Amino acid sequence: MKTLIDATDHSTLWALIAIGTAVAIWLEQNFRWAAKLSAPVLALLIAMLLSNTRIVPAESPAYDFVGDWLVPLAIPLLLFRANLREIIRSGGRMVLVFHISSVGTLLGTALAVWVLRGRLGSPDTEHAAGMMAASYIGGSVNFMALKTSYAVREGVSNPLIVADNFVMAGIFVVLLSIAASRWFRARFPHPHSVDSDTAEAGNLAAQHWQRKGIALLDVAWALAFAFAVFALATLLGRWTKGWFGDVTHAGAGIQMLATLCTNKFVLLTAVTLTLATLLARPLAKVNGPEELGGYMLALFLFTMGLPADLAAVLTKAPLFFVFCGIIAVVNLGFTLAVGKLLRLNLEELLLAVNANLGGAPSAAAMAISAGWPRLVLPGILAGIWGYVIGTPVGIMVVEFFLRH
Repeated sequence: MKTLIDATDHSTLWALIAIGTAVAIWLEQNFRWAAKLSAPVLALLIAMLLSNTRIVPAESPAYDFVGDWLVPLAIPLLLFRANLREIIRSGGRMVLVFHISSVGTLLGTALAVWVLRGRLGSPDTEHAAGMMAASYIGGSVNFMALKTSYAVREGVSNPLIVADNFVMAGIFVVLLSIAASRWFRARFPHPHSVDSDTAEAGNLAAQHWQRKGIALLDVAWALAFAFAVFALATLLGRWTKGWFGDVTHAGAGIQMLATLCTNKFVLLTAVTLTLATLLARPLAKVNGPEELGGYMLALFLFTMGLPADLAAVLTKAPLFFVFCGIIAVVNLGFTLAVGKLLRLNLEELLLAVNANLGGAPSAAAMAISAGWPRLVLPGILAGIWGYVIGTPVGIMVVEFFLRH
């Protein structure tokens, strides 16, 4: 279909992608209503507006650059601080609660598959399950990893990412409401809420989100690390594929192991985690990798909105909203139920759900806005750990449901 900007006009298309992404981030950081929606949701909406008004094409070779390069580079940048020793030392209790919430995601995914398998069909249901398990344990980068790994068709991934982000935004509002609820506070320990000081939280927020000093050398080292990880993971992938060979007639366990060990996104994560742990001290001196990775992720989310046909989203998205909603609600309910039995703190339980559904940045934002300064770092570390395990867990979910 004819659009104002041709699909081959790559420079103009990328100018609009960059401008649209910048506008989404600016809106989130300057307006309360936009902050409630979040930059990812705003980026999706802006992109959908541009494509559905026929200003830009829904498909273009220009968009392939995101999946081919930006997402693989975003993974090592987002996991730049994934020092396994630090995650265990500083985020130990929070990471434990995070795993409880992750089990909630898996239980919710199983229920969503059971409810909607007949309506979505196969393999769409299995692919949706894997992408959402990856996303609601890690984040959008894990969603993209599953989408690329299984070449999921746009008719599934596009409305699903829209539903994913809107459900996530809605649950975040619910989490903050629960945190302030007298009913929940009467039934759960809440030491961080008792100790929180609004003024202190405000100062912490200003300190956390202030401009960072980033030198040219920081950018050089951050990108050098990302490209080196990408290259090592690619080489390792070639070796593992040769080592496993043809596993078509092997058992289900061997096939799943081969899928995990040859998947480029799993290998990217494994190589990054290893190097980030071994080189933690020199890497700690580099500023800006999170910002670079976050920006690449924002560009990815914008391009995910471009192929989303509004008519298709309106007709098909209700099922995907139900799919994502089941997973998120079961996650929250399971986490609170287990937390009640184990007498865990309400703040840690809610932050674990946030870290599962939204990742490290949203967990930090929630801890800051709620006035829980001591939970900011543990929340970030739990979210980072989610990035690490999200993709392999998502792959195992797909492989399991394809066989059952």
